[in-house]
Formats: sequence, C-alpha cells, structure tokens
Amino acid sequence: MSTNHEEIVPIILAAGSSKHLNFPKALARFGDKTALQLAAENCRAVGRAIVVLGCDSGKIREAIPDGVRVIFNRRWREGQQSSLRCALDHVPSNSAFMIYPVDHPLVLRTTVQRLLHGFYRRRKAQAIVVPRYKNRLGHPIIVCAALRSEFFSANTAREIVYRDPGRNLVIPVQTSAIYQDFDTPGSYRDCVRQFLASR
Repeated sequence: MSTNHEEIVPIILAAGSSKHLNFPKALARFGDKTALQLAAENCRAVGRAIVVLGCDSGKIREAIPDGVRVIFNRRWREGQQSSLRCALDHVPSNSAFMIYPVDHPLVLRTTVQRLLHGFYRRRKAQAIVVPRYKNRLGHPIIVCAALRSEFFSANTAREIVYRDPGRNLVIPVQTSAIYQDFDTPGSYRDCVRQFLASR
C-alpha cells in the first residue's frame, strides 16, 4: 500500500449556467442549506476547497461559505473542463485534487471520507480514486498530481477517468448519490425529496 500523503485540494465546480432553473445551482436549497454549503462541508475533512464561479457569480458570491477560496473562470461558457483548468492554475503542482460538482447535493460525508481513506492507502500505480454504485462511476473523484497535465489536453474529465481503468482505485459505495445531479425543476424536486427523506 502507498504511504504517500500528498496534499489534496478540493475543487467545487459551480461555474456553469442553470438555464432550466430560475436560480443558480450553487444556491439551490436543501433543507436549511444550499448545495454549495453542503459541498463545502463535505470537503472540510479533505482540505480548504477552491470554489470555481462563472455564470451568476455575483449572486453566488453573496452566499459563499466560510473557509473556501473563490476563483472566477472567465471562460466558463466553454464547459466544465475549462473550470478545472482554471482551478488547477491555483493548485500546487505537487498536490492531488478532488473534483466535486456542486449539483451533487446527496453525496454523503462518509463517501468523501471513504475516498480519502482509499487515496492514502492506494497502490503506487493507482492515480485516480473514484466511487462506484451498481457498476456506475460517479463523483467526487480524487486525482493524484501526476495526472494534472492530462486535464490540459483532454476534452473532459470523464475521458481521463476511462482512459486506463488499470490506474483507477474504484471504491464501492451503497448510494446512488454519487451520480444524482439536478438541472431541471423536476430533477431538483426529486433531489430535495430524497434529501429530506434521508435526514
């Protein structure tokens, strides 16, 4: 097992538009918290999170949780990969990073902790730690520093994750929260309903 204790910088992706909703995804309410607050709380066990803003940044800045670092991606219209590249410009070159989309509000803190534990116990050849539920991979994922250059040439993070399955450490979890996101009123209502039922 690895004895590597590489620092991990969480990256919360909150730059995309919410064109099918009448509010930014980061400010979507789940009980008494926003999606961004939930993500930031889950990241605290990992390290100080970077929050990438773009669309609706003015509105979101007014509700930024304490203890996070905010950066603005001027190229947010180019998609999620542009936000990752923007964030990586602020991550030390020898640090690993965790990719955490803000629209995954059902992710459990215990899932993040399992990924963290897996990362520090992974074999040397394993460079990506990713959760899986019923044969489907999801988020968040942790990527070691050695792979950061691939994010500047690949079109999507998914492409990097699936490029070489042999370098992935897959962590089985017992929840579909790792791939349950929202981008429409209907999917948002479904997530809220599941969130409240689990509390």
